Amino acid sequence: MAKVSLADDMKEQPAENAAEMENAGPYVTISREYGCWGFSLGLLLLELLNDMSEPGKPGWNVYHKEILDQLAGETEHDKEVLDRQRREKPRLLADLFRSLSKERVPSGYEVRNRMTEIIRSLAMKGHAILIGQGSAGATQDIPHGLSVRLEAPEDWRVKQIAFRDGLSETEARLQIRQREQEDEYLRKIYKTRYPRKPAFNLVYDCSAFGLTQIAQHVVQAMRLLKIV
Repeated sequence: MAKVSLADDMKEQPAENAAEMENAGPYVTISREYGCWGFSLGLLLLELLNDMSEPGKPGWNVYHKEILDQLAGETEHDKEVLDRQRREKPRLLADLFRSLSKERVPSGYEVRNRMTEIIRSLAMKGHAILIGQGSAGATQDIPHGLSVRLEAPEDWRVKQIAFRDGLSETEARLQIRQREQEDEYLRKIYKTRYPRKPAFNLVYDCSAFGLTQIAQHVVQAMRLLKIV
């Protein structure tokens, strides 16, 4: 299968119509600081929400790397390459040579826009737990959803990463700071593009609440908002 050129498809898409918006969702987005376990929270929510689902109703699904997987399938490029493009700052000369190459890799702008389209489509379809990838910003105008943010003090996150990856605390701290530096460019883009304040409906301190407690609270919040 030939590679898909995404340049034309990456332009801003027309807004969904009122009927589509009315029938959107339900969905949840999970944003997290590095070292807070967003995917683990997603799995806990998946279990709780599917246990609540009525027979014959659609089941909930978690979407994380699957979003990049879909884009990789569309372009026939490795998802690691696309993720790197998504995070990198534009470089004029490199972008010029890439655009002239027969093996053209989509630019960061194209990757981010296509990922936004995929995320919005999943949120509109509903019963989606969307983890990271700018999903909170991309869905901020779509009703019947809840945006969740996980944060924690750096020292707490250092201990989590050190335990998970078998690192010293010094190595874990360096890893966290490197990741945060890599993500800074993306944060600036999303903050400019999606300036909603507050940026999230719920913000949790993972050093104070366990993931099971957070998952239970999120489900209760969804009930209060009549999302489920």
